[in-house]
Amino acid sequence: MPKVQRCPTCNSRIKIEDYTKRIDKKRLSRDKLTLSMIDDMLESVNSYHSVNDIDKFSFYSETEEIQDIVVRKMIRHYCDKKYYKQGYGLKYLTGMIKNENSAYGLKKEYERKSLDRIPPKVDK
Repeated sequence: MPKVQRCPTCNSRIKIEDYTKRIDKKRLSRDKLTLSMIDDMLESVNSYHSVNDIDKFSFYSETEEIQDIVVRKMIRHYCDKKYYKQGYGLKYLTGMIKNENSAYGLKKEYERKSLDRIPPKVDK
């Protein structure tokens, strides 16, 4: 009988297997600066919480469609506030990144729409 464990993001049962090739494939979509920040963050989190390959794979999968600038900003914020010392793991960081991504998208949409407007007149 194959060994199973729980997925960190959706809590469903998954088969235990080697995720290193899948992680490497997911890492190809990120630039070097973002990857170095992710590696440093994972090292910091691993010192307080055990981070295994399934946790890393789920992090990369959940943040795959999010731009590097948003990921870097939230990793910087997460590490500056040292949330990993307070008990918040990768799942919390993933939520932070997704939340910021939606706010980032709304901000970009507002900027795009406001370019079509005539600026207000300023009285002297």
